[in-house]
Parts: sequence; structure tokens; C-alpha cells
Amino acid sequence: MRLLPINQLEPGDVIADTLRNADGRVLLRQGVALNADMIKAVERWGIPALPIEWPGFEEIDTTPIVSSALIDKMAAWAKKPGGLDSARLHEGQALVRTMRDEQLLAHARAFEMLSVYQAGSVYLSFYANLVGLVMRLADQLAPEWSEAYGLAALLYGYHHPGLDNGQVRDLAPAELADLVQTLRQLRVPAPVVTTLLHYQCRYDGSGTPPLKGEEIYRGGALLGLASAFLMLVFQTDGQALPAHEALEWVMGGGGTDFSLEAVRKLGRVVAPYATGQVVSLGREVAVVYHVPAEWPNRPLILMLNGDQQGQKIDLRQPDQQTRVISGVYQKRLWS
Repeated sequence: MRLLPINQLEPGDVIADTLRNADGRVLLRQGVALNADMIKAVERWGIPALPIEWPGFEEIDTTPIVSSALIDKMAAWAKKPGGLDSARLHEGQALVRTMRDEQLLAHARAFEMLSVYQAGSVYLSFYANLVGLVMRLADQLAPEWSEAYGLAALLYGYHHPGLDNGQVRDLAPAELADLVQTLRQLRVPAPVVTTLLHYQCRYDGSGTPPLKGEEIYRGGALLGLASAFLMLVFQTDGQALPAHEALEWVMGGGGTDFSLEAVRKLGRVVAPYATGQVVSLGREVAVVYHVPAEWPNRPLILMLNGDQQGQKIDLRQPDQQTRVISGVYQKRLWS
């Protein structure tokens, strides 16, 4: 499978995975050959890339870290009419445990973001990735609080307008205040509430509330970092950034917007290039074959041109230090 940008699709390309909308309805089934009208429709739906069957890429495993079934359950939980109560909170906790135990810990690879085509809308992609990324960061820095921080991220999206209109935006102060008040009335544990109260803080004190440095609760710092990064990747009010550029932007805020410790962990958790994505290495072209969990920016690649065409190269090896991925390959074909 090759993850191909929409502007490189051609009639006759065969979809390698099912494309769904935000309600879980199938829009295009795996194995369908695209025509010109389908490609235009995919563009209208705001989907930036599609998985396409590609000769020589058959063994590349692009199984998402979070299943479509779990995304559907998250969306249904967040959209469910009525206010929060104890029963709904227990349902949310069960969803968080499922994501952590059955999904995130079941894959020995880096955190690869769910694509829009997998979730059905830009906002749902942002939301599912937010919950997963917060827990993956917490597993690195505060594993005993992973589920509490994950529940805070899940609550962030409860009844969010983006669930209906697909738009990615931060919580307004009044929305956050109402959510926190409700959680306090339900006697939700302090780590969950404080994570939400502090996620808009910034390390230098420029956020809200104006706490700084170690005054910021770690859960809030991780939720704030994850949401800032993912809003760049999935933003709907401007040009979304590819993951590797968004990582560079956020890491540039280390020590100012975010703690250096958290920013370094983000760089060691998130895959800047997705499995199945074709990348440039100077004049060489390769496809990302596998992204290891312990070193996501040095993946296993399959060379597509040059003297080593057809060979798998592990960029973690000492003799590969001079090989550096410079970006996503911008053409459909290579020579």
C-alpha cells in the first residue's frame, strides 16, 4: 500500500482500504478502482491522502494503531445527547482503557497518526489522535496517570462542535469552564480536572491561567503539547502542515511554550513519516516500510531507486548516519 496525496491520484488507482464518513458509513470500499468523479468527490470531502495499491508495496503493514470500531464508539460517546453523568464517565473510562491496553500497547511501533480517511472527518482524526497521543506521552513520562490524562483528552471532545461541523478548534474559555464545573460536581478525580484546567498554560507563563514552568500540572502540559501539535496537522482554518513540519514547529517552542522534557518525548514518540509514505533522501527515493517505536525518525525504508534499489535499509544502523530523510517525495513516479 502507498499513501498517495490527492493531487497525485489518477483514474484507475485502486483503494487499499475502506473510506468512511464521520458516521461510519462506507463511502468507497477497499478494492474500488477510482474514476475522475470519485477523485473530485474525495477532494470535496477534504481528505488529503488515500491508501492505494502499489506494485512492490504489498508487504507494507499499514494497520492503524486505533481500530475503526473504537473510533466509532468514541464518536458515539462524545455525541450522545444529554449531559455528563457517572454512567457516561464510566463508559468513557472503558473507552480509554480499550485504547491503551488493546490498541496503543499492542503495536511495537511509533505513534503513527490516524488519517482522515480512517476516521471519517478531520475533527474525528484530530480527536482520536489526541486521546491516543496524550496516553502515549504519559506512558513515557507518568505511566501511572496515563488513563487519567487520556480521560481528560476524551472529555475535551465531549459535545465539541467539531463532531458535527468537522472543524478543528480549541475550547473557548466558557466551554472549558462549563466542562470543569460539571466534572467537579460529579467529583471526578483531581488529575483529570487539573489536566483540563492547565492544558492552555504555556511554559513561559504566557498561557491561561498564567502559570509557568513546574507550576503547570504535567497532565495539562502533555494535553497542551499534543493539542498544539495536532492542530497544526489537522487545522481547518488554514493550511495544515505535514507531521514532520508540525513536529519541527512545536519542538522549536521547547523551553518557551512547552517543557524541553515533553518536547523531546514527543519527538521520540511520533512518526514524522507514515508507513507507506514515499520520501526523499537527497537524490534517493524510498518508501517507509516500518517505523520502530524507539526511534521513529529513523525508520526501516525500502529503496526505490539507486544502486540499492529493492533493498531494505535500517536507518538506525551506524553506517546509515549520512542518509537523512529530507521530506515527502512530491511526485507520483520516480526514476
